[in-house]
Amino acid sequence: MSSAKAKGGRLSTQNVDSPGIRKIHSRHTWKLESISHGKGQPVSRKAVHYVIDEVGKRKEKFHFSKQEIESLCTIFRHLTKSGDKEKIDRNRFRDILHNTFDMTDDILMDRVFKAFDRDNDGQVSMLEWVVGLNTYLRGTLDEKIAFAFTCYSLKGEKHITREEIFQLLKSSVLKQAGDEDPDESIKELVEITLKKMDKDHDNRLGDNDFSQSVREDPLLLSCFGQVFANARRKADFERILEHMSEQVVFGQTFTQQQLAEMFDY
Repeated sequence: MSSAKAKGGRLSTQNVDSPGIRKIHSRHTWKLESISHGKGQPVSRKAVHYVIDEVGKRKEKFHFSKQEIESLCTIFRHLTKSGDKEKIDRNRFRDILHNTFDMTDDILMDRVFKAFDRDNDGQVSMLEWVVGLNTYLRGTLDEKIAFAFTCYSLKGEKHITREEIFQLLKSSVLKQAGDEDPDESIKELVEITLKKMDKDHDNRLGDNDFSQSVREDPLLLSCFGQVFANARRKADFERILEHMSEQVVFGQTFTQQQLAEMFDY
């Protein structure tokens, strides 16, 4: 397999020998191979079957196949980087968001981490990784609206205040502002945003305001900054996931070196 590592250590699939998009059907029993990566322990059958079982219990629709879940678990185990760590901490997760999905906003990277960290223990487990990516990469519009609102609601409430909107816009716009007093320009943006999106006129954005606004104009899903991967990075990751999952079907696995070429950061 040719190197897929781009400049700066970022994920790239330009040289991955990946076949065209197609569905794979196999009569073979789904099989999980134990794979060792770096100093870490193999991705065990027990660990991945636990994730599969827990996914099956969830009420929301799941958008990954069993083979894809195994591949996501393999990527997760590689990214933990240590044999005695079963989870990804905040700093490591921010590295992944930046290098894999091109996120740069510090506030929103922290909010995405919080959205993945469902048990609030300050780390992302293998199950939280798979469940989070289910929405992050393949969520329906409804699922992505809920996810984005969770990230934008900095206080974790069912509304976004004027002050939070200001903080979010300042974080994402200030770097490009050339005004002598950028705060005044941002305050104007806050007023424009509320005028457009505050459907019930209570001077804040509730979850219903946000949902209705995004349905009317889907571009507003990213109105306060980048929460989801950009289209190119998402496509890169999806191609790698597809290629890995095809290998799972045919009883093959990615080696430590191949994973390092794609996720060595």
